[in-house]
Amino acid sequence: MGRIVAGVAVVGLLMAAGCGDDDDGASSEEIEQFCDGFDEINDEFADINPVTNPGALQEALEMLRDLEPPEEIADDYETVLDGFQELSEIDITDPEAVAQVQEELPEAEEAFNAVGAFVEEEC
Repeated sequence: MGRIVAGVAVVGLLMAAGCGDDDDGASSEEIEQFCDGFDEINDEFADINPVTNPGALQEALEMLRDLEPPEEIADDYETVLDGFQELSEIDITDPEAVAQVQEELPEAEEAFNAVGAFVEEEC
């Protein structure tokens, strides 16, 4: 279950990259570089199934970590990726581990929403 949740979350974040308008603000180059990288990862991994291909989930997370997000979402972006990493590593047969991660998910929800909104608007 944990790998499914992690995969769904990563895929949801990646799919958001295809929406929105480009930003013409002062940091448009930084945003453009981030969005270009995000779009490339989206093209490669948007259809991954983390249950049948957990290696692809890890590869997508590594590539997402290599991106440099704009400063305005950097902290939220790191929180989101840390949460995805934690979800992808839990033993889904351990009810205590699953419960602990599920308790922590609401704390990451605000960060996920902020990153998702940024990607939708800017990319």
